[in-house]
Amino acid sequence: MEVEENIDTSVQPEVKESKDIPTSKSKDIWVVLLNIFLALVTIFLLGYIAYKNGHIDLDNILKPKDSGSQEQNDQEQEEDNTEEKSSFTTYEGSVLSAITPEGWTIVEYMDGDGTDMLVDGLTYTGLTGLKIFNGSDTILEMIAVSGIGFIGCPKLPIFDDSSEEYLEEQQGYNEISGTDLVTYDYTNTEYSDFKWFGKDFRRVNTTLYFDTVEDDEYFQPQCQGGLVTVPGFSFEDSDGYEGVAYFYGIMEDATDEQLEMLDGILASMVDV
Repeated sequence: MEVEENIDTSVQPEVKESKDIPTSKSKDIWVVLLNIFLALVTIFLLGYIAYKNGHIDLDNILKPKDSGSQEQNDQEQEEDNTEEKSSFTTYEGSVLSAITPEGWTIVEYMDGDGTDMLVDGLTYTGLTGLKIFNGSDTILEMIAVSGIGFIGCPKLPIFDDSSEEYLEEQQGYNEISGTDLVTYDYTNTEYSDFKWFGKDFRRVNTTLYFDTVEDDEYFQPQCQGGLVTVPGFSFEDSDGYEGVAYFYGIMEDATDEQLEMLDGILASMVDV
């Protein structure tokens, strides 16, 4: 006898998804976490390199800011700047303008005043005298001079950049006039240099020298240490003669600080 087996083919076996196989969503999360980790590592490495190279000061970063101290420092800095500005003033005269430190004054003498070295019987116009004071002390005095002359070259300073040709030229003038040339060796002597109305000057102690020949590599000073000519300084007499020569004197016991201040005043002078 045959036994008929009834098999229900509609029932399918259940297939369970393995938990060991990652889904696409979990893959995305791991990629994001990995990128964040790599970014943090990169930032840490860059910061460490910057710190080692001195570009980051941890003390300033970690130290709490004191707003009161910062404001006080700013105020003190502002007061220092104000005090520095107030220690200098601008002198405005008839011929020149200059920057003068506190306690320094300039006096111009015009039209024959301030000098006793002009020709009698004539009238004069222009700058005929100048004085620079520190307090009550006269540091520099200039007086206009006219009607005198010099023969040859009586005194000539020698600097390390002097011209041998210029020296020989002055010696030639002395041979013609029959006068002796006295030289001062300043090749190893300290001096200050500055431009006074665009003209090159040097000061050795209390003596001023200026370059008589411009636009070359040499310094060729005048033969008279007590006489100067400054561009823009001039006077005219009633005969129409224009004078540009001034005798000057610097206080012999002036301090180094006063002499340096004087250099600065002269260098700051401009025409008005």
